[in-house]
Amino acid sequence: MSVREPTRQQLDPAGTAGTRTLTGTLALGAVGYALVMTIAFRGEISQPLPAVLALAVLTASCLLLFMAASAYRAPFTRATHYVIHAGLLAAIGLEAAGQRTSDAMITNDWGPICLGVIIIALSPYRPARELAAAGVVSAILIGFLTLLRAEQLARQAPPFAFVAVAVTPMLALCFGASVFSSGLVYSIRRWQRRAVVATRNLMAELRSGIARSVQQNRVTILDRDVLPFFSDLLARNVISEEDRVQARSIADSIRRVMVAEFDRSWLENLIELAGGVGADAGAAATVVDDPDRAAPAMGSDQRTAVRALLVAMIDIPNFDRHDLRIRLSKEGTGCRGEIVANLDVADHLLRSALAPYFAVMRAVFTDFQIDSAQPTLTLRFSYEQQ
Repeated sequence: MSVREPTRQQLDPAGTAGTRTLTGTLALGAVGYALVMTIAFRGEISQPLPAVLALAVLTASCLLLFMAASAYRAPFTRATHYVIHAGLLAAIGLEAAGQRTSDAMITNDWGPICLGVIIIALSPYRPARELAAAGVVSAILIGFLTLLRAEQLARQAPPFAFVAVAVTPMLALCFGASVFSSGLVYSIRRWQRRAVVATRNLMAELRSGIARSVQQNRVTILDRDVLPFFSDLLARNVISEEDRVQARSIADSIRRVMVAEFDRSWLENLIELAGGVGADAGAAATVVDDPDRAAPAMGSDQRTAVRALLVAMIDIPNFDRHDLRIRLSKEGTGCRGEIVANLDVADHLLRSALAPYFAVMRAVFTDFQIDSAQPTLTLRFSYEQQ
């Protein structure tokens, strides 16, 4: 699996799922601000076609941002960021072309402000350094474009004063977004470190209880099968051939139980404990198909993501638990997984209920794919062996 980037979306995918509304609001605000400024200062537009194209490119970039921020398309990639940023710079250039001979004041240009607002909207999805670097590069390009237009502006001032006016608001928003992203990442990582320490301490406390529980299970088997057999032998004081056969049968059954428990993976235990396959303790084998023992190869965060998703599926009303199938296999140094479940729920309701879990799965697994054909939901993913 690829290394996760220091972004809130990849470190806290479930918590980032709700930020799409804010992202959409900021994108819509940028488009609205550009439209209002264009209408308010339409007298400064000498070339209508570039001005209209500028609004169209800005709208397309904001729409791409809103689509890419969806939990179903996570993680938000560097390439997507660069495409959006290039579109915004193109919109700034088209806006300048539309006012090539009639721009009176640099403060009437909406491009740099909209770029800064979009960078803020990007802060949950991209690393702080990338945001700051993109802002600095954009400031250089905007500054160069402003120098080319300085002579046509109505007010007389040193050219670099116009550059400062043009890039300062955008840089302020850019560095603010960078600091915000960096602070969120630091807080999430600090919380994760504390959670790891707390989990280790809790596991140390639980080990003794688990050991007692396992011991009790063994005692139950002895009380049910072994002790009555020996008590009968002691009472008769005679060992027959039938007793030998029965003793061999009891030993084989106990051995089979112990081997089955030893070979059972955490995923099979999860299915049984979650009640996903009914009362038959061996029925987990019909749900989990893992001949290569790929389940133990998952990392702790991947196990947590799968566990949360499966529990959420089982809790959905009308879930057909007997139609749940999980297939895992090893391919070279990596592993592939597939989860198939019949969920008699409307597609939009299903996606809404499971969106946070899909976001987490996308963050911790590579090549995560969703295939929904009512009522069957198929999830495919891959991961490297841990």
